[in-house]
Amino acid sequence: MNSSFQLFTRRVRSDWFFQYKALRMAVDWIIAIYFVIPLIIVAGYQYYSWWVKQPAWFSWITPMVVAVVFYLFTWLGTIRYFVEEGDQLFLRQNQTWFHHLMVLGYRYSLVLQGLTTLLLILVFLPLLMQSYSYSVTQVIAFWLLTYVLKLNFGLLRQLLALRFYGIVLWLLRIVIFAGAFFVYQFIVIEANHALYNWVAILLLVVLVVFLTRARLQEKGTFFADIARERDARMRIVSLMLIRVLEKKRKPTRKYPLFFARSQRLFKGKGAGNGLADLLTKSFYRSGTQWKQTLQFVVVLSGAMFALPGALKIIVWIIAACLLVFWRKSFCKDELRAPFLTLFPIQDTDKHQALQTAIPVLVLPAIVLISLFAGISFFTWWGPLLMIGAAIPLAYGTSSVFTSWY
Repeated sequence: MNSSFQLFTRRVRSDWFFQYKALRMAVDWIIAIYFVIPLIIVAGYQYYSWWVKQPAWFSWITPMVVAVVFYLFTWLGTIRYFVEEGDQLFLRQNQTWFHHLMVLGYRYSLVLQGLTTLLLILVFLPLLMQSYSYSVTQVIAFWLLTYVLKLNFGLLRQLLALRFYGIVLWLLRIVIFAGAFFVYQFIVIEANHALYNWVAILLLVVLVVFLTRARLQEKGTFFADIARERDARMRIVSLMLIRVLEKKRKPTRKYPLFFARSQRLFKGKGAGNGLADLLTKSFYRSGTQWKQTLQFVVVLSGAMFALPGALKIIVWIIAACLLVFWRKSFCKDELRAPFLTLFPIQDTDKHQALQTAIPVLVLPAIVLISLFAGISFFTWWGPLLMIGAAIPLAYGTSSVFTSWY
């Protein structure tokens, strides 16, 4: 290698070839001929027909729903720097090359993020221009606003991950995610004025410049960048092999945060109550379950503000059913733990444990979703009514879906 640019282009080509081989694992020529190509043709024809005449169901997609989709898109993705483990041996000794490699990777990510944002805009273009009557200038402003917000999120999440850990990091992410959503939907939906859009874009561009400088000058990020690069490179493979790859198990806390001094949670004797205790404590002590539950609650709570009144109730009930299925799957996985197989536990005891534990496991999430659903009615009685209804909903859906093991 004669220059850092040659090294960068070599790593980009290597990454493209790796992604191509990963896709070839799932899409061979038979699937391409009989499924992918016909799907592209049908999608292209359908896209053209939406330009000519908009289907009636377009009226169901409100601007708020589009704003939620684009906002979730801004939260996804990452900014790559194309650093590798082997760089600590030689490349890091040459700080000029190493810094230039990171800058080139950053610029590559900027282009890639811009293209993916543009692709999403093109997918929604018939809706934006034909149904919402957006002008070309409004579409460009919407694209730029989404694009620079996505860059800010990518840089900000990296900086936060380098400075904070654990529950503090997740709380900060939730606060930023929720707070920025209300600002974003206000600019896109409530204000919907060119002046607000361009002022927001200008401020976000200034913030991108500031965060970029802070990120590229951050010290001690080498191993975090390697881990992020490995995750980004393996994303497609991980999606295809999600059922095959073994999940990493985090070390167990010596002193759990919840129920650290508790003995029994449920009254009564018998194996069923003991197993219910085990399932409840196992769930509430799992950081992964907390994280996924909070994500689920945030998404559903945000959707409540975008949906019309009748649809909110339907989604509220569906969310409760999904939570019960989710908890039931978690409990059954826990009951199949190797150490439990050492004991002669009857299926009736396991069934009783599910019926006892699952309402307790789903209730906090359903109460939170119900609270935000009630607030979305913009009445004083909405939160009270929905929280009161959350309890029978949690126990009712749990009773129905745990009637069989």
